[in-house]
Amino acid sequence: MTQDIKVRFGLAFDLIIESEKRIENIDLLKHIKANPKKENEYRAPPHKYNMILNLLEQKGYRVKSLVLEDSSFSESYVTKFKVKLNLRDYQNEAVDQFMRNNGSGVVILPTAAGKTLIGLKVIEELGEKAVIVVPTKNLLYQWIDHISKYTSLTRDMIGQLGDQVKEIKEITVTTYDSARLNINLLRKTFNLLIFDEAHHGAARETLKVLEGLPARFRLGLTATPDRSDKGEELLFRLIGEPIIVAKISDLAREGYVANYKLKSVKIPLDEEERILYDEYMEIYRGYLRRRKIQIKTPQDYERYLIFRVNQDFEAKAALDAHRKARTLVFSSKSKLRKIENILQEHQNDKIIIFSEFNDMVYQISRNHLIPAITHETKSIEREDILGKFSKGEYSKIVTGKVLDEGWDCGSVNVGVIVSGTGQARQFIQRLGRILRPKEGEAILYELVSPETLEAGTVKRRRKSEVI
Repeated sequence: MTQDIKVRFGLAFDLIIESEKRIENIDLLKHIKANPKKENEYRAPPHKYNMILNLLEQKGYRVKSLVLEDSSFSESYVTKFKVKLNLRDYQNEAVDQFMRNNGSGVVILPTAAGKTLIGLKVIEELGEKAVIVVPTKNLLYQWIDHISKYTSLTRDMIGQLGDQVKEIKEITVTTYDSARLNINLLRKTFNLLIFDEAHHGAARETLKVLEGLPARFRLGLTATPDRSDKGEELLFRLIGEPIIVAKISDLAREGYVANYKLKSVKIPLDEEERILYDEYMEIYRGYLRRRKIQIKTPQDYERYLIFRVNQDFEAKAALDAHRKARTLVFSSKSKLRKIENILQEHQNDKIIIFSEFNDMVYQISRNHLIPAITHETKSIEREDILGKFSKGEYSKIVTGKVLDEGWDCGSVNVGVIVSGTGQARQFIQRLGRILRPKEGEAILYELVSPETLEAGTVKRRRKSEVI
């Protein structure tokens, strides 16, 4: 006799699978968990909904699902949601690969390569209600603007969940935080999930969004998925396999992004700084030698230093010494002098300067009367600075990490990374700030102090670059 199964949402995040009789199929039991308090009831995380549904149907169960019963576009959206622009070859290839992967995958393309258009084309191809999840309010409004600009939808047809607005439509843009707080609203409607800046998806709080939605179709968009905690493997399991259709160098050759040059500039510490640096590093390395510790990953650094400072006085001294050495290298006087030379050489160009430390950002800002943007900058002031920079009223800005992603900075000629970064993702994002198509060649300077920990991190990063 064919067994009846009912699938519905529970009061919490779980899916509820109700069966007439006990389920004994081993393949199914790998993904569902019996409720010890209720006979023949099972639970599963929402992100496994389609896998479980397919298994139930393959095993011959008669399934009644109350999940995503009305997930397709209404007629008004079907007729109006048409992408107005023709996609480039690599964008079409990304869409094709996504569809061949049964509607899943993480598209890896550099900033300025048009990942948003790929997302819009996927929505058009599937015709499914879509939620677009982004990390910042700025990106939320950029997506809304792009949907209005590149499709026939009017603004009132686009939902917004975030920045004190709670309006769900058949296409809705939301921030990670708002999606997490309103997961029960989103899980009832959307069968297509688009995760912008998808490398954030493996963070603990944003995982709740990926795991809490039953959406069958999942598209991730990122310049590079690499994470220091290796969370990209988890990301691929929850969204889909990586889809790489072009490197930055390929796109530059075809004229899709600006031609660019990377200049790594060695900036030695001055004599006084070198003496101090060696003293700090000897304290740090001496501690590692005495404790027979090897630091190979960020997790090792946390485990053997940060987590020990309350129990081990020497660990605190080693940690302080390491931080002082990093600050000295990343903010050296020699780098300040080199920045002055670069600004003089490129006085007629549009420049973004990046620094890891806010103190250095403010120092450069004061020295050269350049507007500064950090996480401390009020949103109104930030918008004003970026607006004037985009229009050409300002030709130079200096920033911390807040402009690494999610901002369209317009046509920038020159980027300067004051402190060499060890993260391929951060480097590629900063390179992306200068890649908007333009005449001439863009230049990205990276200032690196030789024979320091900075030189080592840059060397390790270059092994994982996809440029």
